[in-house]
Amino acid sequence: MVNAFIIGAGRGGSEILDRLIQFEEVKITGMADLNPDAPGLVMAAVANIPVFTGDAIEALQSQTPDIVFDLTGDSKIKERLLNLPNRSFNLVSGESTLLFFKMFRQLEQKELQTQIKCDEQRILSEISLAISLSKTSNQIFDAIVGGGIQIAGMPAGSLSIYKPDRKELFLVSAKGFTSEFYLSNRYKVRAGGLTEHILQQKTPVEVPNIADHPAFNNPILLKEGIRSLIAIPLVSDQGPVGILYVDDFKPRSFSPVVIDGLKLLAVQATIAIQKQQAFEQIKTLSIRDPGTGLYNRRYLNEILAIEMDRAFRLDRPLSMILFDLDHFKEINDRFGHLTGDMVLKELALLFGSMIRRYDIFCRFGGDEMLILMADTDLAGAENLAERLRSSAAEAKLLPEGSSLTCSFGVHTLCPAETPRPTPDDFLHRADLALYEAKSLGRNRVFAFHPALIDVNLEMGQNNNRTSVTRSKQRDS
Repeated sequence: MVNAFIIGAGRGGSEILDRLIQFEEVKITGMADLNPDAPGLVMAAVANIPVFTGDAIEALQSQTPDIVFDLTGDSKIKERLLNLPNRSFNLVSGESTLLFFKMFRQLEQKELQTQIKCDEQRILSEISLAISLSKTSNQIFDAIVGGGIQIAGMPAGSLSIYKPDRKELFLVSAKGFTSEFYLSNRYKVRAGGLTEHILQQKTPVEVPNIADHPAFNNPILLKEGIRSLIAIPLVSDQGPVGILYVDDFKPRSFSPVVIDGLKLLAVQATIAIQKQQAFEQIKTLSIRDPGTGLYNRRYLNEILAIEMDRAFRLDRPLSMILFDLDHFKEINDRFGHLTGDMVLKELALLFGSMIRRYDIFCRFGGDEMLILMADTDLAGAENLAERLRSSAAEAKLLPEGSSLTCSFGVHTLCPAETPRPTPDDFLHRADLALYEAKSLGRNRVFAFHPALIDVNLEMGQNNNRTSVTRSKQRDS
């Protein structure tokens, strides 16, 4: 333990006292000043340190300090201290104290930087954990935006993913904005604009005050009241992946520590987004038919039970259209299987443009396709099927300009039906309706009715008929 005595309780004395009391190895035995109202004496009294307002040299006689700080700047006091008989303490004058101050400041700055680095690493570790635990794209995007806001200490932020084929940015996550901000979820990257400039950078772009950047002309952010921001480009070896923005509603400056933290986050975010995009591509391949781009039977099996449960739970209609091409075997025999595959793809594109974006369009097997429509009653399903039938006939998709026709079976689930039909029951009923449309001459729409079950039972048919058998019966 080092005992210290301070003479002079002005600004310098206050600062040295403030620093010394932080060290457990130093004990302040007293502080002296002729001015009883000196700020250092007030601070010392609060800290239960003895204070002296008389002659500091006399006060020192009762002390046994190891070190004395003379902050008076008075040469006479310094001379008296140096000439004290039996002096056993080291004297630190104003010049030496200045050196102490510099040392203290350096130590404090290093301690602060270490603390900031620790906080930064802690935040990045928490963000990394949140990203790794995320199971969906939205959870990953939200974790990235939340991390950026936390590192920058700013109230708002957003993440947009770049689509290079369209030269567009798509907003995928945002926090701290009004509901209107989310309405503009995509925007073009204008050649020569600020966004294009950001995407071409490898380090964050700082805008301390939007008012100082006349090139900044984003009306949406201006309407939100954003006055400063940092744009962090997310760039991989293959090019730009997106932009992470952190925003504030007032002008502000940004410390190098914040920028460094955002750079590290950008690396994590880019890797996470690329991994998720690769996963989504693999997932898409597993549930898409490679020939038509439609959902496949595997996906239908997964989604049908979910949609049926939703319809029963919410007491909402759910309709299905099952259709195939009339005499598709003859098309293959006449024009070849490559042409047949192209006809299926063109028909899928045509019908896909006519349905709602949330309808589920699947390739059921061979030339059979299926459309599952939530919140659609029988009349709506029949109307759509009729429009699809007419469009197919008018499209002239065959090589020689001739038209093809399709037959459609329609069935609507009744939420009040008991016992509840299974997904196989639902499919079988649409299949029976399609078979009936074929039997009546093809190129028509036919809706299921319960009498079809009795008729088919009499014919010895059951739910286990395969798609191949049905196709042979229809096209024979």
